[in-house]
Amino acid sequence: MLKIVIVINDVIEKNKVKSHLNRAKRKFTGIEFELVKEFDDNRQAVNFLYQNPDIDILIIENAIGEIFSGIDLITLAESEFPNTGVILLTGPGEELNLEQCSVNNLHSIIKKREDYRIFKENLLLALLKQRLKNKEQRKEKERLNDYRTIIDHTHDAIFLLEVDCDENIYYKRINGTHQRLTAMSNEEIKGKKAEEIFKEEVAQKLEANYRRCLRKKSRINYTEKIKFPAGKKFWQTTLYPVVRNGRVEEIVGASYDITDMEAKQQRLDYMKRHDRLTGLYNKEYFNQLFEELNKNEKDDLALIMLNVENFHLINKIFSCQKGDQILKEIASILAQISDSNKIAAHLCADHFAVILKNQSLLEIEDTLNFIKKEVAKLNIKGIYIDVDAVFLEKTNDKISARDFFNDGVAKINLKRYKTSKESNFYCSLVNYIKKDNYKKLRQNNQLIELTRETADFFELSKQEKKKMMLLAGHHDLGKLALDKNILKKGEKFTAKEWHEYQKHVLISANFVSYYHDLAEITNLVLAHHEHFDGTGWPKGLKGEEIPYLSRLFAVINFYSNLNSNLYFPLLQNKYYFGALEDREIIKELKYYQGKLFDPQIVDKFILFLKDLD
Repeated sequence: MLKIVIVINDVIEKNKVKSHLNRAKRKFTGIEFELVKEFDDNRQAVNFLYQNPDIDILIIENAIGEIFSGIDLITLAESEFPNTGVILLTGPGEELNLEQCSVNNLHSIIKKREDYRIFKENLLLALLKQRLKNKEQRKEKERLNDYRTIIDHTHDAIFLLEVDCDENIYYKRINGTHQRLTAMSNEEIKGKKAEEIFKEEVAQKLEANYRRCLRKKSRINYTEKIKFPAGKKFWQTTLYPVVRNGRVEEIVGASYDITDMEAKQQRLDYMKRHDRLTGLYNKEYFNQLFEELNKNEKDDLALIMLNVENFHLINKIFSCQKGDQILKEIASILAQISDSNKIAAHLCADHFAVILKNQSLLEIEDTLNFIKKEVAKLNIKGIYIDVDAVFLEKTNDKISARDFFNDGVAKINLKRYKTSKESNFYCSLVNYIKKDNYKKLRQNNQLIELTRETADFFELSKQEKKKMMLLAGHHDLGKLALDKNILKKGEKFTAKEWHEYQKHVLISANFVSYYHDLAEITNLVLAHHEHFDGTGWPKGLKGEEIPYLSRLFAVINFYSNLNSNLYFPLLQNKYYFGALEDREIIKELKYYQGKLFDPQIVDKFILFLKDLD
C-alpha cells in the first residue's frame, strides 16, 4: 500500500485531485494506494514528513509568489526525504526552470485543471516508479543489512573514521565485534576525536597512525596496545584510506585481536629465556646476554660462579624433589641481589652464575659474602649443603665471553675437591648417621670396633689399618640413596630389587672419590662385594684381582651382619635375618670359603674369633 500526501492551497484544485484519486483507486488493478493526509501550507507538510518519513508520493502545488514555493519543497524533499516521490502541479502557462535544482525524486509534472485521463496516466506512472523504487530500496536495505551482519560478526574489530576539510579526524562508527571486544558503543564514540575517548599517550599514538595513513593515501599496518573499558588489548591493525576526488574523506580500520597470541608469545619468550625450575635466566640466554655485554668495552664486568657440590648424591640420598628445592632456595637468594647490574642465571643442575656490571671490588665482595652467608644456611634435615662461590673480574678487554666464562668454570672447579673435614655436607651427614646409630644404613653399630680389632689381629700396617677403618665407615653410605623398603624387605629380592640394591656400591665409591682424604679407598669400597670365585659385583673380579683389604673386609662385614638382628641380603636368593651364634657364623663362613671369601682370610678370621672367646 503506497501512501500519498497532497499539499495544495487551491481549494478547487485540491477537491479535483482528491476526486481523481478516488476514481483512480477504484479503477487501478494490481496497485494500491491511499490518501493519508492533505495540507494547505508547505510548512505544515514538512513538519508532518519529518515525523512520518515513510510517505511514498507527494502531490505538490507550485504556489507562485509564496515564500516557500512548491519547487522549494521539492528541493527540500530531495535532501531530507529522498525515499519520497513527487508529482508537481503547475498553473497554465507557468514556465519552470529546473536546471539549477536537484529533482531526482520528481516523478511527474501535471498542469492544473487537466482532465482525469491525463491525471490518471501521470499518477499511474508515478505510482509504478515509486513501487519500483521502493522495491530497489528494500533490496538495497537487505544488502546493507547483510553487509552489516557480516561486518558485525567478523573476527575483526572494524571502525570508520571521518576526515573533514581541515583534516580533523572523528570516529564515525564501529562494528559489533569492536563493541564486544572493547565494551564501547557507537553512541560513545560517534563524532569524537581520539583525544576525547582515550588517555593522552594512547590518543597521540592513535592519531599519529591515522595521520600516517592520511599522508600516504595508502594502506598501512601496525601493532598497537590500547586500554579499553573491557581491558588492555593487543591489536594488529590495518588502515584503508577512502579517497574521493583526490582527498581522503574516510578511513576504514580493521583490527585483529592478538591479545591471547601476544600473551602466549610473551610466555614463550619468557620460557625461552628462563629456567623453568628456578625462574632465573637459563644457560642459553645467559650466554647470549654475556656475549653482548662483553662486546661493550665501556662496561666493567665481573662474574660470580656457584657450584652445588655432590648434587647428584643429594638427589639420590634425599630425592630429586629435595634437590630441586635446594636449587629453588639458591635461586631465591640470587633473586634478592638481582637488578639491572646484577644478572643471575641457572646454568645447569649444579651451577649458577651472576654477571656484575660496573661494580667496585668492594661491592663485588659484599655481594659474594652475602651469597656465601645465605647458602651456608641451606640444609635438609640438618644436613648442610656445600655450595662454593667464587668471583673473577674481567681484566682483559680483548678476552672473549667464552674464555672469560671458562675461566670462571675453571676457578669454581678448583674449589670442587676438598678434604672431608672441609665439607659441611660430609660432616653433617656422618653426624646424622652416627646419631641414628647406623640404623639408616642397616648396619651393625659394632662394625667399626670389630674392624679395628681384626686389623690389629691381622697385623696390618698403620696405613692399611687407616684404610680399613675408613672402609668400615664409608662402604655402605650409598644405601642412603636406596628405597627404604628394599633395605627392610626381610625376604628374597626380585631381579629388579637386586639390581637396585647393587647400586649402593657405586654410589658409595662415588661419594668417597669426591674427597682428597677418602679418594684412596675408592677401589676398596668398589670391591667389597666382589667374590673370590668371580661371581661378585660390580666388576666380577676374581681371587687376588680383588684388593686384599676388600677381601678381608668382606669377611668382617659378613660376620658383623650375621651377628646382628638386621636383615642382610647376601645374594639375590639368599638372605639372613636374626642374630646367629659364632659357631653358626663360622659354619656359614666355611660354607662360602673359596666361593665368596678368600680361604686363607677365612681361616685366620676364625682363629681371631676363637681368640676373642
